[in-house]
Amino acid sequence: MSFTTRTSYLDSLTTNNNDLTIKTNLRQKKSWYKSLYEDSQRLYMQFLLMTTLYVMEPWERVLIMGIFLCIISLVTYSALVYIPFHIHYLLQSTMPSISTVFALR
Repeated sequence: MSFTTRTSYLDSLTTNNNDLTIKTNLRQKKSWYKSLYEDSQRLYMQFLLMTTLYVMEPWERVLIMGIFLCIISLVTYSALVYIPFHIHYLLQSTMPSISTVFALR
């Protein structure tokens, strides 16, 4: 019957820990595009988890995200087209023009 002493058990733990640090050092030597790909996957998964889209089937997910992108693009388009016109109209109606200021004097 062989018993493992406490020090040999602790030594085995530290050697396994060294193996883990070697593996993590190898993982850190990834190329920039792999880390970028993994980061984008992680952000996409967080997006799915926060919006609860992960419970849907893939075709439902594409449909919902397509509708959202359509709504966002329509709002952005209308903001870029119509807001400058409205700001110009508000400024023209609220601020007196230079000719009316000089005409009063």
